[in-house]
Amino acid sequence: MKKNKRIFLIVIVILMIAIIFGIVKIVNKNRPKEQRLSKIYQDLEDSQTYLFEIEKNNNNKTIMAKKGDKTIIDQYTKNSETNLENHTTTLVKDNNTYLILHDRKEYYVYTENNVEQTIVTDGLKEIISKSYTTGTEKIKGKKYSYEEYDGSSMFMISNLININDTNVKTRFYFDSKNNLTYIKTILDNKQELLKVTLEKDVKDSIFEIPSDYAEN
Repeated sequence: MKKNKRIFLIVIVILMIAIIFGIVKIVNKNRPKEQRLSKIYQDLEDSQTYLFEIEKNNNNKTIMAKKGDKTIIDQYTKNSETNLENHTTTLVKDNNTYLILHDRKEYYVYTENNVEQTIVTDGLKEIISKSYTTGTEKIKGKKYSYEEYDGSSMFMISNLININDTNVKTRFYFDSKNNLTYIKTILDNKQELLKVTLEKDVKDSIFEIPSDYAEN
């Protein structure tokens, strides 16, 4: 009788261990993997040197770069109907802010105004604190992993009035080497997909104003 009771207790223990391991396995399976976007944010924050390019199409591209205390936002737009190009740059360096109008070859100086343009890291810092899910999706025939975050239109280029961020989702897509490749903003039945290029080597020349540009 004692032997049967001992066997019964052993079986119960084995079953409990199996149940516990099963629960742990399910929890681990459903738990999001390492937060890739958080790692990218931390790398950019630590290095303070990066070039972040987002492109909607051939007519709409923005480059944001930072190197130490120098920052730049380059915006390229093209009117598909008139084919006219518009290229403007906001440059911050030497305690000044410069607005550069490339089509006119001229620039304006706002002295002792050195508000750093940190839209990339500030935006990522806000987003990574939000809840997110993970998944996979094919873009242009190639499969990518993504992290989808709730409640931010930070990287939306389209000018939509009265956006309620609570209805917005943003997906960040990563390739097999964990490089950020696309950003998709989803609002109801609308979607905006941006191609992303992120570089950590930034040339000093991009922070220079062409010598033939006139100051106004």
